Amino acid sequence: MVGDILRSARVKQGLTIADIEKGTSIRALYIESIEQGNIDNLPGMVYAKGFVRNYAGFLHLDAEELVQQFAEENGTAAAPAAPTAEEKPRRISLNNIGDASLSEISIGGRKSSSAGMLGKLVAGIVVLVALVGGGAALVSFINSPARETAAPTAPARAESQPTQTPAAEANAVDEARAASPAKDVRVSVRLTERCWTEVTVDGKTVFEGLLEEGKTENWQGKESIVLRAGNAGALEVTVNGKKLGTFGDEGAVVERTFTRTTKSLEDAAAPSGDADGEQPKKSTAKRTQSRGQ
Repeated sequence: MVGDILRSARVKQGLTIADIEKGTSIRALYIESIEQGNIDNLPGMVYAKGFVRNYAGFLHLDAEELVQQFAEENGTAAAPAAPTAEEKPRRISLNNIGDASLSEISIGGRKSSSAGMLGKLVAGIVVLVALVGGGAALVSFINSPARETAAPTAPARAESQPTQTPAAEANAVDEARAASPAKDVRVSVRLTERCWTEVTVDGKTVFEGLLEEGKTENWQGKESIVLRAGNAGALEVTVNGKKLGTFGDEGAVVERTFTRTTKSLEDAAAPSGDADGEQPKKSTAKRTQSRGQ
């Protein structure tokens, strides 16, 4: 088991669980649970694999191989990617006429010859021009008497309207920008302690690992940014230019989702049950610690 491999490597290097906790910022309870194969005490497989990766890296082992083995042991190995479907024939439209030759355009899945298609296209253009030209001539004939007899009052009304000053136009633009919602979501964190962190931007994981004390990181997305932290008390969060304070309680595993409308940490509640960093029961922690080290 992966837990046996990690525990054996730790003992050979003369390290205690307290040493691992200090070096990786992973709680001693989670380290013991990984070594003993007790995944029920872990806050979820996403966090568990992150803990295994950081634990193995700290011991200078092959982290990715151990994470894969850990996932297979717990039935969460990644499934093979589905084969890519064959490209379907494109249908003719005004958008793709310029992207391919007429001989390659298909209608309803059947290719059309370039000569036949070109002839139909030219005929359609001729008919369209004739209709537009005839309609324009008819409208011009009907409206010509009215133009000759109507009094030129429209220009006078236009001249009587006051023009807007450049300063007023600038103020209107500034007010419109202030009232408009943000076009993206921006998240910045400052680390007061070392902490394991995972960041997902618009559904794609862009970072997973340890952030060092005193470091500041910034991320930007179009729709949402999901932030998970193994020690929520170590992160000071700023969202869309507004400081929201500490990410959560010290030592708690917390996940929050930030969007363009997020105004407070309460707005960024996680969808899972451990959104506020739910801690394991004390009795379980004490019983597990008695078997460690």
